[in-house]
Amino acid sequence: MGRAELEPGDVFAGYTIQRVLGVGGMGAVYLARDPHLPRNTALKLLDRSLTTDDCFRSRFELEADHAARLEHPNIVSVFDRGREAHQHWIAMQYVAGTDAAVALREGPMDPSRAVHIIAETAKALDYAHENGVLHRDVKPANILLGTSGAEQPERVLLTDFGIAKALDETQHLTKTGSLVATLQYSAPEAFQGIPLDPRADVYSLGCTLFCLLTGRPPFTGSTQEVMRGHLSAPVPRISAVRGDLPPAIDDIVSAALAKRREDRLPTCRALAAGVQLALSNAQSSHTAQPTSLRSQTTMHGAPHAQTTRQPTSPPHGRPPPRPVPQPPPPQMFSVPRRRNPARVLLALAFLTVLAVGAAVAFVYWGNRSSTQTTLPFSGLNSPVGVAVNTAGDLLVADTNNNRILKLAADSDAQDVLPFTDLDHPAGVATNDAGDVFVADTKNNRVLKLDAGATTQTVLPFTDLAGPAGVAVSDAGHLFVADNNNNRIVALPAGAASQQVLPFTDLHGPVGVAVNSSEDVFVTDTDNNRVLFLPAGGTDQTVLPFTELASPTGVAVDSTGDVFVADYRNGRVAELRAGADTATVVPFTGLHRPIWVAVRATGDLYVTEGNTVLRLPGDP
Repeated sequence: MGRAELEPGDVFAGYTIQRVLGVGGMGAVYLARDPHLPRNTALKLLDRSLTTDDCFRSRFELEADHAARLEHPNIVSVFDRGREAHQHWIAMQYVAGTDAAVALREGPMDPSRAVHIIAETAKALDYAHENGVLHRDVKPANILLGTSGAEQPERVLLTDFGIAKALDETQHLTKTGSLVATLQYSAPEAFQGIPLDPRADVYSLGCTLFCLLTGRPPFTGSTQEVMRGHLSAPVPRISAVRGDLPPAIDDIVSAALAKRREDRLPTCRALAAGVQLALSNAQSSHTAQPTSLRSQTTMHGAPHAQTTRQPTSPPHGRPPPRPVPQPPPPQMFSVPRRRNPARVLLALAFLTVLAVGAAVAFVYWGNRSSTQTTLPFSGLNSPVGVAVNTAGDLLVADTNNNRILKLAADSDAQDVLPFTDLDHPAGVATNDAGDVFVADTKNNRVLKLDAGATTQTVLPFTDLAGPAGVAVSDAGHLFVADNNNNRIVALPAGAASQQVLPFTDLHGPVGVAVNSSEDVFVTDTDNNRVLFLPAGGTDQTVLPFTELASPTGVAVDSTGDVFVADYRNGRVAELRAGADTATVVPFTGLHRPIWVAVRATGDLYVTEGNTVLRLPGDP
């Protein structure tokens, strides 16, 4: 969050500060007096901490560029921009009033007011599109509502072109893999890696209409629930929430929020005209039919509209299109499980969400060597688990070859450990004594091979279903992510029966780690989060990793730093002890990292493709 650094009476770049208008993630906005003209302006300052960030600086500067080329009564004007004392600023039109998000605090809007706001915003958006600019962040908070004279309609102005994009640009302004638009108003294609076009703004405006009429966005809940809503859930019916609205409104909103943009209303004016018509017909007691709504809508400002068929959302449960194909997961992930054949280990819930990264919430590691090495394993076939002990002996679950490999410290020759009858092993763990523990996934069991032994032992876990991660504590307690049973089970040292740990609402847990205090860390993979359960505790905590996409392996070092293989974001993230912001570990060339391990020296290991990579610890 930015902060307000200027006080009333301060002069910045010639502008006299009057008061703070707002503070956001990129900086602060002040009401200021223009140095040359008798008018107030909105002076927007980029937070000093972001001045050296190319992504944020570009977004800030291009906000002025995009808005300055758009001269429209429904778009906030930009007067000037510059740099003062190493701080970037933009002077913009000041609109006395409020914004639609603040107005909604009083409850859902009267339909006539909501439709007026949408119609005026639609004019601004279509004008921007006609001039080659896509807004990409349409939402109530970016719609300003200004005061007007008696008997005059409420002024409506669109603002914040900070993540707008010229339609002919090929380079995104976000960091790699980022999604910077507001999730609750984002079109499905924003999650699919598809280049956006004006129909994405149509979708966002439809979400905004839904919110103005109901007081909430169409899809709410956790991050993954909102994504799933945009991608595959049917659009909620407004008329079911507000009985004073005609069902024809539902048809128009569904057409604006069609999952396939080919089925979507083609322009923002088409959306506004359609909802105006629906309300008008309802008031005159003539209910419009969906097909006539579509055809009449396209007559009102949609020159390229298709009038031959009524757009529909995909059938319930049908996934949205995936123009960017995904590589198939390793073979082990496609084997049906006993408990739930539909869930397979690491074949995760949001296969259509392609690396939604929110990289702006992460910073890159600056004090670790970036010279990674590929370890001398040979013949690997989709390795999953990796583990390392204090001595530096490395264990790898060579999953599709059904074997466990060991690379002794300072050795270039791998050994095959004498496990037998493995069937797609996943997690592997080891202790300083040299004992090795394996989650034999398809066989639904956990094995132990004592140091120096040649015969394995089946540990007394019961009713496992697709065990994935396994971890062992210094005290010898064993922890297993029982993937298909959505639970974490523990086997205390020397015990003959397991215990179920009190994690709640797990969905497809994959990785598990334990520290020297017996605190347990879990990747709740389908829920895209990492959980922490203190030793002996009953209340879990969600760790502040931001916008993970199918987290898999997890590891914790002796200082309390937590490492996560952020599978679909193609990176390894770290949360340092006591921090509230994750960092990205500087591995290079990662595509789908699956597992991560950390040595006492700080060296990090990750399985990626058919390789195991090592990144040295801090010097």
